[in-house]
Amino acid sequence: MIDSGKMTTIARPYAAASFEYAIAHQALPAWETFLQSAASITNDAAIKKLFASPNLQKQDLAELYCNLLQPQLDNEKKNFLRLLAENLRLEALPEIAKLFAEARAAAEKKITVTVTSAAPLDEKYQQTLIAALTKRLQREVELENEVDETLLGGVVVRAGDIVIDGSIRGKLLRLNEFI
Repeated sequence: MIDSGKMTTIARPYAAASFEYAIAHQALPAWETFLQSAASITNDAAIKKLFASPNLQKQDLAELYCNLLQPQLDNEKKNFLRLLAENLRLEALPEIAKLFAEARAAAEKKITVTVTSAAPLDEKYQQTLIAALTKRLQREVELENEVDETLLGGVVVRAGDIVIDGSIRGKLLRLNEFI
C-alpha cells in the first residue's frame, strides 16, 4: 500500500494529462465521470485483492477495467487505462480522479467548502457564510455542513488548504497553549 503523499505524487502527472486532454476536446464532464467511475472500481474490495495477485497480468487488469467501464469508454480512455495498467498505476485512479476534480473546480472558479459545526447550520446562516466565503475566496462556493458535537460551538471551515478554526474547542486549545 502506497502512502497518500506518494500516491498524490504518482497521480499528479496522469491527472494533469487527462485534464489537459479533456479541456482540449471539450470533454471535462465525460472525463470526470469516467475517472470517478474508475476510482469507484479501484476502491472495491474485490478489485483491491486482484492488485495483490501475482497471477494476474497487467493487460488482464486493463481489460477488466475496460469491460466494466465499456459504456463510458472511447479509444482515448481505453488507452489511458492501458497506460495506467502498463505502468502499474491503476491503484492511483482514486487520487487521479480527486486531482482532476480539483483542477476542474479551479478552472471553473468553484470550490467545495466543508464547515464543521457543533449543530446543523440553519439555511440563513449557510447563505451568509456562502456570501462571505465567495467574497473572500473569489470563487463560487458549494457548502457542505458536517456536525461534530465535540466542537462545543462555533465552526471550523476547510476550503482546500485553508483551515479557519473558529470553534470554541479550538479557541480553548489555543488558550491552553499560553497557560
